[in-house]
Amino acid sequence: MLTIRHYELLVALADELHFGRASARLAVSQPQLTQQLKQMEEIVGTLLFDRTRRKVELTPAGKLILPEARAVLRHARRAEDVALRAGRGMLGELSVGYIGAVAFNGVLTRVLSNFRARAGRIDLKLVMMDLDQQFPEVTAGNLDVGLVRLPFPDISPELTARVLHYENLWIALPAGHRLAKAPALRLADLGGEDFIATHLPPNTGFSAAVHSASAEVGITPNVVYRAPQLSSIASLVEAGLGVAVVPEALSRMNLPGVVYRPLSDVTTRAEIALIYRTDRESPVLDLFLSCIE
Repeated sequence: MLTIRHYELLVALADELHFGRASARLAVSQPQLTQQLKQMEEIVGTLLFDRTRRKVELTPAGKLILPEARAVLRHARRAEDVALRAGRGMLGELSVGYIGAVAFNGVLTRVLSNFRARAGRIDLKLVMMDLDQQFPEVTAGNLDVGLVRLPFPDISPELTARVLHYENLWIALPAGHRLAKAPALRLADLGGEDFIATHLPPNTGFSAAVHSASAEVGITPNVVYRAPQLSSIASLVEAGLGVAVVPEALSRMNLPGVVYRPLSDVTTRAEIALIYRTDRESPVLDLFLSCIE
């Protein structure tokens, strides 16, 4: 069977038409080159070069095989390049789960922009997914990474979580609310309001931040409606169904019937984190993690 080395010999000798120059180009001795050419001709069953002391020329068979030899070498170099780039995490696929909030606060844009600048040929699979779904999906290996909120109860020991961003807490009010014109508000002064909150339990994600902030100022919010997404919460606020503690970045969601104000008496902040399997061996994942250092 012909090898890459045989094709390299054929191309070099066809280019040089001189055994001395071809052997120097291939970094082999002339006797080795002659022996390898003889072996190649025995494999294909015909002479590929007419050679005398005065000249070296391709035979008709040699002329026919030469374009194929060049193609083989071109594909071999491409395969080497693909393997090298894949080994460095430059080719492949990365599946990223994310909560909707990271589209508002700029974390998703920042992380993906950094990654795309270094890994333009990697296919990105983006899946918006609630954080309580992301943790088992990343643990099972169905997602490479997840952009989630912390805390999360009973995180699998197989996962690593890295905090990327902290968000201040604001209050969202209906535009016609009696306090809507104030430049800032105290959460402690809103204890009698109806609240709209997330569907998550009080020890999970943004719900945990709201409960921590409420405990910090000494109130127990009267939650009248729950919604799975912050955008849905803002829509319920716009409908006048209550107020809601939200991350500051949600103020970029311009709804005509909602105003957003900072909370002056709250120091609690919400956490955005990246999760991934600690034991997952993936050059693409390694490259992604290096982009968020």
